[in-house]
Amino acid sequence: PAPSPAARQPIPAGPAPHVALILPLSSPSLGRVADAVRQGFVAAGQVAGASALPVRTYPAVDDGAAVLELCLRAQAEGAVMVVAGLTRDGATGLARSDCPRQPTLVLNQPQETPMPPRMYSVSLAAEQEARQVALMAMNDGWRAAIVIASPSALSRRVADAFEREWARAAGEARRVVFAGKLEDAPAVKEMIAALRGDMVFLALDQAATRAVRPYISGTLPLYTTSLGVDPRAEATVNVDLEGVRYVDMPWFVQPDHPAVMVYPAPGAAMPVEQERLYALGIDAYRLAGALLQAAPKPAFSLDGVTGRIALDADRHFTRTLVPAGFDAGRAVALQSAP
Repeated sequence: PAPSPAARQPIPAGPAPHVALILPLSSPSLGRVADAVRQGFVAAGQVAGASALPVRTYPAVDDGAAVLELCLRAQAEGAVMVVAGLTRDGATGLARSDCPRQPTLVLNQPQETPMPPRMYSVSLAAEQEARQVALMAMNDGWRAAIVIASPSALSRRVADAFEREWARAAGEARRVVFAGKLEDAPAVKEMIAALRGDMVFLALDQAATRAVRPYISGTLPLYTTSLGVDPRAEATVNVDLEGVRYVDMPWFVQPDHPAVMVYPAPGAAMPVEQERLYALGIDAYRLAGALLQAAPKPAFSLDGVTGRIALDADRHFTRTLVPAGFDAGRAVALQSAP
């Protein structure tokens, strides 16, 4: 899909200090999601008004070599900061390059690569959510988890992250693999019945979550990540998820949150996965501003639209999300225990 017309506007000529936003806007496969990030970034700049950062958008044809070339070009044109690396491979490529001479914010988590000293990362990694859900379920008093995963790489990563956190908190976990097709869902009931567990964690996407939900006993508490949920879906669609607990962005479940109310919704409706990236664009803009003011310290925190953002020792901005559930098919924030 073609990026929006704004993404094709020429970059102002001449060297000048600016934040370079480098995204695969011209990529056939990534153009739409990249443009969602761009829209959020621009929206946050408009809200900033007179104090807005000077931003130049550099459209790339992919999230690989093209980004590295544009990074060097942006620096030659006066970039004082680079925001790029939308995919895991893109973030990893930047971490391994000589591009991060200025402060650099990557929008995904590099793969097992030490980041250069001036690089920071923020991401929507579902593994972060899985760890938070494990702690939430542990705090709810459960100790024996049944984890349902599919064969997909993302599902396995989410299940692994949950199980590691669960084991750290001294819980027991047993995994069930859902083969992934609708006709495979009834088998989940028998597999669960053969295991000892006091709760179930679904490391599944939306379609798989809806497929297996009817085959899980109503007596077992159910948990998932936002991967398995569309908070924008009609109440009649989400009513089947009544009782499921998960974590989500303030953007979706706390519309009256002060940080959320300030920012406009996307100009046109977009799929929930893209809207999550729009929200990431808003927070990326705010983090870019913080990085330009001073190198954030470990005590740094930001009330973001994607969660409460803090900085860890490895320069990853981590997000703490909001405990959420469903009320008559509507995604809502849950009251935290005092």
